[in-house]
Amino acid sequence: MIIVPLPGNLDLRKHPPVAAILLVLLNCIVFLAFHFRDTRIEERAEDYYLRSGLALVEVRAFEQYQTYGEVVSLSPAEATARPCPLSELYPRMARMHEDRAFMDKLEKGEVITPNLGAYPQWRDRRSRFEAILSQTSAMGWGFRPSEWRPETMLTSMFLHGGFFHLLGNMIFLWLAGCVVELAWGGAALLFIYLAGGLLSAAVFGLAYLSSTAPLVGASGAVAALMGAYAVLYGRKKIRVFYSLGFFFDYTLVPGFVILALWVGNEFFQLLLDKSGSVAYLAHVGGFSGGALLGLLCRRRKGGQSGEEPFEGRRDDVPRLLDKALRKVEALDVAGARAALAQVLRKEPGNRTALEQMFHLDKLDPDSVEFHDSARKLITSLTADRLAHQEARTVYREYLERTTSPKLPRGMVFSLIPFFAATGHLEEAEEIVSSLLRKSPDLPRLPESLLYLARACLKDGLGEKARSYLQVICLRYPNSRECTVARRLLEDQQP
Repeated sequence: MIIVPLPGNLDLRKHPPVAAILLVLLNCIVFLAFHFRDTRIEERAEDYYLRSGLALVEVRAFEQYQTYGEVVSLSPAEATARPCPLSELYPRMARMHEDRAFMDKLEKGEVITPNLGAYPQWRDRRSRFEAILSQTSAMGWGFRPSEWRPETMLTSMFLHGGFFHLLGNMIFLWLAGCVVELAWGGAALLFIYLAGGLLSAAVFGLAYLSSTAPLVGASGAVAALMGAYAVLYGRKKIRVFYSLGFFFDYTLVPGFVILALWVGNEFFQLLLDKSGSVAYLAHVGGFSGGALLGLLCRRRKGGQSGEEPFEGRRDDVPRLLDKALRKVEALDVAGARAALAQVLRKEPGNRTALEQMFHLDKLDPDSVEFHDSARKLITSLTADRLAHQEARTVYREYLERTTSPKLPRGMVFSLIPFFAATGHLEEAEEIVSSLLRKSPDLPRLPESLLYLARACLKDGLGEKARSYLQVICLRYPNSRECTVARRLLEDQQP
């Protein structure tokens, strides 16, 4: 499940989010400073882990532990007598490393114990392996609950395990950080980021006191900003993009509902997670801490959200949209048009407002306003291939209602490939036929005819495709498209 807030129109030129920019840059600089060095160290550690036989010893210990609840017997000779192919060893290693509880016990010497024959050899190899890994930034500066070094609670929030880990965190840092900073100031942003990150590390440390695995990443600090973001809006509605598997859409949801969804999703993911590779409890700690810190910031501002970073109030668009819909229901056309016009000045691409304006303007189908609203709505719908059915419906209704269509010529030509590619070949053919009758000398017509012919060939409509190719050859014999059309016609010959 993915939940992404979509801020309104931020006036970044008037209110540059300096603190948010600095935090993003600092995280990126730290990543670039350590990443390539860490990669080389990890490769050395992995090479030693496999070459020394340590991997085989620990995998066999793991398999005995799974079967008996302890390591029954493990001698040096038994551990290394039968070499294991890497093709078999790697999946067994993966299962072992996914068992976080086992790995914690193993690293603390609670699995392979001194009473086992393999212990001295294993302890020596394990110490050398850990010595190599200790040179990485994660082991040196990541927060490990088993050690509880306070300084690493701070440094860990600027370290990342990989590029995509960094990228995901920085996207959400930018989305939430800009809004929080522009509302409450850079100092508040830094306070929430740092305090929330420390709190998330503390929650993680208390939940996994014996864990030796280092916690790295800005996820907890960013989660705190997300919690503050939700509190900032409170009951006000936030535009939210969401994804459930392959289904995705956006909607308007109050800020406090978003906070509940984020926290609930983290607990759900925690129940599903078997590897323990993602610190979901740290995220929950960050969300909760950020929400509390956000409430503190609101109180210090006297219940206000601070200087407005948006062009107008944050809740203007949803408020005006609700107002417009109520006026539509009350058949107050003039009032509804005025409210919708305000929405579209703030958000020109607001789909709901465009649709409502189109339905209002179609009451006077010969007006300039109707042509304009139809153009804007069709443009918005055709920009989204998933809305191709709605685009076709609106286009059809526009043609049926007006006696003289006035869509821009460039837009008309763009509709041909759109309809052809989305399965509405009939509409594409009608446009081409109309252009051939009214304006056969338009320069883009040969190109459109060729596109239509290829679409017909793709759909198995050979006869229809040949007719379009022949039209190109007859009407536009000197065009580049004619050369292509002749070649395609030759290919169609039995």
